[in-house]
Amino acid sequence: MNSMSDGFVHWYHRGWDANRADSVLRALDGQGLMLGNPSTGLISTVTNGPVSWGEQVFVARAELMGAAGLSGIDEVNFQFWLDGDTDVFTRMRRCSGSDVIALEFGLDGMSQVQQSHVVRAVSSEIEARREACMGFVVDQRGVSEDEDWEGVILGGLPRRGLWPDRFALRSEEMVRHPELSGLIGRQEPPLVVFHRPSDPDSDRAWA
Repeated sequence: MNSMSDGFVHWYHRGWDANRADSVLRALDGQGLMLGNPSTGLISTVTNGPVSWGEQVFVARAELMGAAGLSGIDEVNFQFWLDGDTDVFTRMRRCSGSDVIALEFGLDGMSQVQQSHVVRAVSSEIEARREACMGFVVDQRGVSEDEDWEGVILGGLPRRGLWPDRFALRSEEMVRHPELSGLIGRQEPPLVVFHRPSDPDSDRAWA
């Protein structure tokens, strides 16, 4: 089982319920992020306390689908699978003080090809649900893992750390981010998307 320590994709989705969860999980499953381990057929959640942490718990598909709607709970952790040995640790959680949820996908322990597969699949679903997207972050190297991305995208905190591959926030949020005013973002309404510059100095933290 992989942790969330290296590369990642974070997706911030406004409005969430069991139907949306079912639609997203089925769509990702159809793109090769399998809910059941292809070697065993087993579906696994991952405990997040308080009694135990990081342990696999095998569940029925209906149980995971119900939990993913986050009805009465704030977080669920589980695994997608690319093959019998390679998992995508996934967390769905409610963001504090809002109707937004964060969908967090870990990319560590994967080859470049596998990482790209996950990024393409998740990006496709973000595009399909763009109106509900409050922002996203793609960082295949994991260099920006210490950034408070929820605070940046939802709370107006300034973006100061190392560059991910790309990130996006809602166009109406730009007024709260003067640190981005000198950068060229691509308009993809309702989002503005920023890509990591090709300048070698882009890997340094922002001033």
